Amino acid sequence: MKGLIAAAGLSTRMQDLGDKQNKVLLDLGGETLLGTILTNFERAGITETTVLVGHDALSVQDFCGRRATCLLNPFYEQYGILGSVWQALPYLDGHGFTFTTGDHFFSFERFQRFLADQPEADILVDVELKTCDDEDMKVFAERNGDFRTMSKTLLKGGLVLGEFTGCVRFSADGSTQFFEVLRRQAWQRGLQGYVADILCKTHRKWPLAFHLSDDHGRVEVDFPYDLARARQLYRQLSPRKTG
Repeated sequence: MKGLIAAAGLSTRMQDLGDKQNKVLLDLGGETLLGTILTNFERAGITETTVLVGHDALSVQDFCGRRATCLLNPFYEQYGILGSVWQALPYLDGHGFTFTTGDHFFSFERFQRFLADQPEADILVDVELKTCDDEDMKVFAERNGDFRTMSKTLLKGGLVLGEFTGCVRFSADGSTQFFEVLRRQAWQRGLQGYVADILCKTHRKWPLAFHLSDDHGRVEVDFPYDLARARQLYRQLSPRKTG
């Protein structure tokens, strides 16, 4: 199993905290956001990791050192996360890998349960069961419980299961399916949008599986108050990590 971490964004919502420094390098109290992900990957046996870089790319590359290979998205300001994932297509198409965004802090125990769930699934999507806000990528279900879609927009009459955390596990076949849809998207509409958009389109042809978790030991760091929450979680989890 390989790893893929998207860490190219401009971090504009972090205000002055992300002006010059990529937010994945922000300190949590002894470790960076990106460092915690790399450690969790390594502990889970994911040792061949690629980090997609753009904003503050050289600093992120220096931080990764030999722990990961960095791929540059030179168009990160024009094309967001899909432009970054596109860079990894030649290296990961047809290979099993786990994806997450670089601003995602999560406990190792939570990550371990996700990786172990539904081993037969080609594409496993991590969902945190919670009450969502406007910023969350919400996972909607039909009234019979079947998957409907993922969207940041609150849909009328939609049943919200929770938030798509941005973490996805792909088998070799699932990787091929995902990148086939990404190629079609690039040819037809370009590379604007979210990973969730490609997953929804993939689901039209191949089924997605969902890991539903009520473990709230995670936070996506979009705003300064998210960083405060991540630092709190890091302090809580550190004794277990080191002890």
